Amino acid sequence: MIICCIGDSLTEGDHGIKGVKGVANVTPISYPYFLAKMTGAEVRNFGKCGWRSSDMLRWYQDGGMDLRDADIVILMLGTNGGQSENGTSPEDRAYIRLAELILKDAAKAKLVLCTPPNATVNPEYSNCGYAPQVAEAAAFVRKLAAEKGLPLIDLAASKRITPETEDVLQGNDGLHFTDEGYRVLAEEILAGLKEVTGSFSGNGRAVLP
Repeated sequence: MIICCIGDSLTEGDHGIKGVKGVANVTPISYPYFLAKMTGAEVRNFGKCGWRSSDMLRWYQDGGMDLRDADIVILMLGTNGGQSENGTSPEDRAYIRLAELILKDAAKAKLVLCTPPNATVNPEYSNCGYAPQVAEAAAFVRKLAAEKGLPLIDLAASKRITPETEDVLQGNDGLHFTDEGYRVLAEEILAGLKEVTGSFSGNGRAVLP
């Protein structure tokens, strides 16, 4: 089984730097890393720090990723802003177009949309300020999933990734995850995949096609 993960720094893997805003501290120990260990699947990481939907669409159209042999494609964008609940912004249109291309080009794959997870509202964290755009993105993704009949993993509604757990899971800057945070994020995504795809056995291992 091949799982392709598309997203921003929360997919690529970024710990953030304590007290610093907007400086990437990329790590290979990200949620795709843990998802591969948990499922035994081949998990490909197409995350890019700082990217919005329009950046990812351009990269896709330029041949930056090949999804044709994917079984599952996970799309998690919106943390970096530009999405809107009404679905009419340029970033909304780019997200919708990217989803349409994935559905066409990776016809055998199941496309799964994810809302972005918790972003802090605590001003003591350097990346405080992302929460409003994360809320907009979550509303947009929920609405799009319902309209298109696409599977949804609602990470914004996670009971494990919350303001109460951000000291442990997102402790550097209130946005990016620690190693433990990425493990929990992978567990939440795997739980969602079990619900929406039926592609995993009870113990979490991938069922090969």
